[in-house]
Amino acid sequence: MSEQHQLLSTRQAATLLGVSVRTIQLWVEQGLLSAWKTPGGHRRIVQESLLGLLHKRQKSPPLTRLLCVDLDTNLFKLIQALCKQWHFPIELKYARNAVEALLMMGEHKTELVMMMADQPGIDLPMLLNELNQHQVKLALLCAEDSEPKLSTDIIWLHLPFDPSQFKAELQKLLFARLQQAS
Repeated sequence: MSEQHQLLSTRQAATLLGVSVRTIQLWVEQGLLSAWKTPGGHRRIVQESLLGLLHKRQKSPPLTRLLCVDLDTNLFKLIQALCKQWHFPIELKYARNAVEALLMMGEHKTELVMMMADQPGIDLPMLLNELNQHQVKLALLCAEDSEPKLSTDIIWLHLPFDPSQFKAELQKLLFARLQQAS
């Protein structure tokens, strides 16, 4: 993700949070939002900081629900710890298998499903088609050299797991959801 996509103007931040530009400026001055000034004196708000503030202030349901399907327990715990550390407004769930995942998706609207690319018995093109129809993104974990080119709609996360790649992809998804909500 380029630096250009990680920064927002005060007006963009205000629109996304539903507050005035002056409120954003005050939050920057109070240290609630991380920002810097351009040579022309305009503030640029760090997206990650905005997500953290949104998470702390959030009283409504999470911005995104992430369902991890049949992942290694240690990997799931790492993802859980990272999401908590980043203060992203997400709800994280774990399903032991595809059947449990279907039941959980029926109970709660899931926006992102994460699973291993080499799941036995799963028809990935069909799964992707069905998830797309329900506006659910698919994140697949795979070895760097085994990434099939099924679709650009898939979020490919390489193994060994790279937290910075996951963070960048999750930020993109969260900001897309935030923009849809405003």
